[in-house]
Amino acid sequence: MGDHAAEIEGLYRRCALLRQRFQDAALRSVPVPKVVEQAGRLGLPVTQELAQVSEGDLAFAFDLSVYTAPPGRSRAIDRVARGQRAAQGEAALVLSALTSAWFSVFRVLGPHPEAGLLLEDVLLGGQVWALDEALAESAAPGTILASRIGRVRGFAVTCGVVAVLDEAMLAGFRGVLSAADVPVGDMVADPRFATLIYQRALGFHIEDALGLP
Repeated sequence: MGDHAAEIEGLYRRCALLRQRFQDAALRSVPVPKVVEQAGRLGLPVTQELAQVSEGDLAFAFDLSVYTAPPGRSRAIDRVARGQRAAQGEAALVLSALTSAWFSVFRVLGPHPEAGLLLEDVLLGGQVWALDEALAESAAPGTILASRIGRVRGFAVTCGVVAVLDEAMLAGFRGVLSAADVPVGDMVADPRFATLIYQRALGFHIEDALGLP
């Protein structure tokens, strides 16, 4: 590994720790009933204790709790960022990445020359250099995944949740987008779209999430 690649990976690991710190703080600010409500939308059988669902499945509800909010309400991640206005350096970079992160569906093109993966945003267009150690080890070229991605410095990081999809699911989501009478960017940014994708990734089919037949 070259010096530059080692430097990039070191920066990624520090950013990953900061990401976890800020996301944990955001989640702690969300009332448990709100998390339960998000889990219920995903079809997860939870109670107030959140004890009977796997941590991996609950991560989807945590993502929605932290990164989405009803109209007129602030997101938990934005509240954390406001409380960290004095943050500088890497902490400021990570906060900016998390608050401006976008949700989409990506196809793995292959390894990036420096580190991590090169992804194609198959819904919004463009390519993304993504650093995620677990993803780099498990996602072969051609893998289709949905995630929330935030740019740090040249590269991007996932926000922790990755839903692996297949070509049939991708075709179905593209059909939803093409049938919608709104711009693709607005549709993908709608929290209901992420909810729908997470439902499918979890194996549930709650068709009224976006008014589907």
